[in-house]
Amino acid sequence: MSDKDSVDRSNLGRNMGLAFRYVQQIFKETAQLMIKLDNLMGKNWKPTYGNRTTKEVTSHIEKPEGWLVEASFRIYDSKSKPNIKRGITVAYWSEDIEEPILIAGKMDYLLNKKTGEPKNQDHWDLWNAWFAKDYEMKKIDGTVYETKLESDDELIEEIKDHIKEAKVFAIPLAHIRSEDDIEKKVYEKLMTL
Repeated sequence: MSDKDSVDRSNLGRNMGLAFRYVQQIFKETAQLMIKLDNLMGKNWKPTYGNRTTKEVTSHIEKPEGWLVEASFRIYDSKSKPNIKRGITVAYWSEDIEEPILIAGKMDYLLNKKTGEPKNQDHWDLWNAWFAKDYEMKKIDGTVYETKLESDDELIEEIKDHIKEAKVFAIPLAHIRSEDDIEKKVYEKLMTL
């Protein structure tokens, strides 16, 4: 092995370490964003899933593609309207996006007639509402889209049996740089849906 090969491998190793630390920093900043949003949401909204922010991560040796978190969510229950949920999903990577995006939205759930609780809610309902049919045409500039749930699209099929309506918008995660951005670009817009 030449000295050049040794230096190239050493640089590669350092770059790999830096990449993992960078991803970890993005996760830390996303957690700070979610905590700030929790505070802005106030007493009338509580996190649907407690402190949980992701699911479907695996540690299985034969499924390494599931070792890295693809997205994190923060969904809130309304204390006054059990059918309404608002929240965010941060999509870090996917075949469907070129950069990490923050998806925000309001979902109006169908209620179970016996319990008065939402039917079949899922952690990924907001993700599914955004990536439903024609998501390629959607802009990640804060434009609000209403998801039509009477479609045969596979993702809509997953939510149409329990959501009446979903209004969603997305912005690049990199455009949220301060607490003021969280308040103005995410919270205030989310609360007007």
